[in-house]
Amino acid sequence: MKICILTSAHPPLDARIFYKEACSLHKAGYEVVLIAPYPGRPGGQTGGQPNSGGQPGGGYPREEVVEGIRIRYVPPFQKRIQRILNLKAIYQAAVEEKADLYHFHDPDLIFTGLRLQKKLGKPVIYDVHEYYADSLKTRYWIPAPLRNTVAAAFDRVEKSAAGKFAGLFTVNHHMEGLFKQYNPVGASLFNFPLQEQFQFVRPEKAEKSSSPIILYLGGINKERGLEVILEAMPLVCKKHPKARCLLVGPLELGDLDERFQPLENWLKKGNVDVLGKVPYSQVPDILKSAQIALVPLLPTLNYQKAIPVKLIEYMAAGLPVVGSRFGYIEQILLEDNCGRLAEPGDPKSLAQEICYLLDNPAQALTYAQNGWDAFHNKYSWESEEKKLLAVYEQVLGR
Repeated sequence: MKICILTSAHPPLDARIFYKEACSLHKAGYEVVLIAPYPGRPGGQTGGQPNSGGQPGGGYPREEVVEGIRIRYVPPFQKRIQRILNLKAIYQAAVEEKADLYHFHDPDLIFTGLRLQKKLGKPVIYDVHEYYADSLKTRYWIPAPLRNTVAAAFDRVEKSAAGKFAGLFTVNHHMEGLFKQYNPVGASLFNFPLQEQFQFVRPEKAEKSSSPIILYLGGINKERGLEVILEAMPLVCKKHPKARCLLVGPLELGDLDERFQPLENWLKKGNVDVLGKVPYSQVPDILKSAQIALVPLLPTLNYQKAIPVKLIEYMAAGLPVVGSRFGYIEQILLEDNCGRLAEPGDPKSLAQEICYLLDNPAQALTYAQNGWDAFHNKYSWESEEKKLLAVYEQVLGR
């Protein structure tokens, strides 16, 4: 059975799409091909033409095989317009693959998925990563007066399309419940880490630097707590001048308040280093270097209903966590007793809880141990893999 996975926005080696879902399907005996944007700018420019070698200045490779999975590339993109233009190339590549089932991951592929299902008569699964309609209400690139209208229109389109697909995957039980009334076939696949890639020693055995590193992992912008971190870290450094904050992931500055310009000044006075986006394979080593991890998300509608995967990755690495007091973050930190809660959007509260962990290493270790134990008992991808394969068997009638 041949499976074709489609993404218009994610990198080909995305943790959920490639290392979890695609690799699980390949391991189960499916032939898997992934169609994704090439992760780079050939010749220093967006777009370009494919070639067979992918040499600098000569375009990008048409495809390559990674972990037994064939990755077929469409042009890379920097701007949203190129991402939209890629939809035609993704559709054409998908048709050429003649797969037994198609599985797509981005809302801009909804019409592509419907078209594939109608033209080819093959089942299509929609993998819903977040509450897209809610997130559109906070997108800085949509004019503010239009955001609610755009969000409502998309919500109607998405729910109407959901009932036409062969199945749906979501990322939590709340979202699963919302979509069940439109399509009963599917499951919630929590984006938990892979145990095989998060094989950390128990926290009491880990070696740490004497200069504390405070880590934020993942894409960061205003609603994910960037402004809060920038204001909190100078307060932390007044008491702990050797403390450093490491931001690992793409930085989105479009909605950053003007008072944080120039950004370099804020980074310097708070000992904040921006590492940027790194390959998923490097994440475990970065986690090993840290003493404290942050989940300072703001309580937007989207984050109130989702489990941040970074929180579980921190727990897997045996790190005490400081997270915002709401939603699943609050529930997990309290239930598993693995960190401290800060008031959302409050830099003084965040700084206070970071300093508490730095001042109380024995309690920080207890939090770390509790999180490590909870990950191994109930939060790994291996348990989610069974649900993925069960839905595939149901859709394919195996």
